[in-house]
Amino acid sequence: MSIISLKNINKSFGSNKILDNFNLEIEKGEFIAIVGESGSGKSTLLNIIGMLDDFDSGELIVSGNKNLKSSSKDAEKLRRHEIGYIFQNFALIDNVTVSENLDIALTYRDDIKDKENVKLKILKEIGLPDKINSKIYELSGGEQQRVSISMVFLKPCNIILADEPTGSLDDINKEIIMDFLKKVNKGGKTVIIVTHDKDVSKMCNKIVKLK
Repeated sequence: MSIISLKNINKSFGSNKILDNFNLEIEKGEFIAIVGESGSGKSTLLNIIGMLDDFDSGELIVSGNKNLKSSSKDAEKLRRHEIGYIFQNFALIDNVTVSENLDIALTYRDDIKDKENVKLKILKEIGLPDKINSKIYELSGGEQQRVSISMVFLKPCNIILADEPTGSLDDINKEIIMDFLKKVNKGGKTVIIVTHDKDVSKMCNKIVKLK
């Protein structure tokens, strides 16, 4: 059974039709790349899947929940407990430490008792154990993206949505981030990324091309 199902999804901005009767079935545990030219609707599609944006017509089912409005309490609950987001702008709090940012991701993890040890462990996995007390603004772009991804890993979620997770990063950081996402995917999470990078899309097990 699909964890995400989109049937005949339509979305327009004014007179500009972005998605026209779009259909997609995503199985649990898939690693999917959404590709296409600029303006083809990649980020819009990702936002609809993540219930950050509403669509005009069609059917969207996410983890058994059908056609939730982005403003609804049920959608908020799914965003909090089921879906993790990796944004292009990292969505970190610049003027506090890496540790304090990770605390936000651990807010709803009552199952984790030794949170300090968990934070250090995840930072070791992404190669930043010495940055735990550094302010976000002191980190490079690649380091900030790694922190952003580690927050998603700590969050209680089964679906990860990433908008250009390797955009503007050097090859070393790109490889670190993709290796980490592949590891997360092998752990059972469904990963969906928007990318313009052909090398990145080839690392996924399914490619969805928008026209």
